[in-house]
Amino acid sequence: MEDHGRKLSRNLQYGFTIHVCVLRPNSRGRVSLKSASPTDDPEIELNLLEKQADMDCLILGVKRVREIIQSPELSRYAGVEYLPGSDVQGDDGLESYIRNNANHIYHPVGTCKMGVDDMAVVDNRLKVHGLEGLRVVDASIMPTLISGNTNAPAIMIAEKAAAMILAEHSPKAQSEKSSVTEEVAV
Repeated sequence: MEDHGRKLSRNLQYGFTIHVCVLRPNSRGRVSLKSASPTDDPEIELNLLEKQADMDCLILGVKRVREIIQSPELSRYAGVEYLPGSDVQGDDGLESYIRNNANHIYHPVGTCKMGVDDMAVVDNRLKVHGLEGLRVVDASIMPTLISGNTNAPAIMIAEKAAAMILAEHSPKAQSEKSSVTEEVAV
């Protein structure tokens, strides 16, 4: 997956790819504001491989992949190892290669955690704590990363949010809101 699959070797005709990733990383990134201007991009710090446990997982993963490829069932189909390459050996060599080449796989979560603790940004109705009329409806509300693609949970979050919004703006909800407002005014 060199350059996220955008760079393909022209020397390879046939082959297979095995991707090694950390599904439950210990490292944590951050998203913060650069300034008070809403037009400024946020500051994003991925913090990939900050924790040694994540690196250890990837090194072990590369070693296991090599074992699998050398198995009798696959070795006859395997040609020359392209990446990281058979010359990259040992934990230090693999760590150096991984640090220089690893990347995220597009599934960040948790920047707007849902919950009631001090780190939570949104409540259980996806409304931003302390702000009126603002919700967050995407995978960023997930407190932790799942062990798989975040697409299905993101769709589920959006469907649930749509249902909550529709329910809150239904004629019945509007009627109930009006009667509560009248009771408070009395």
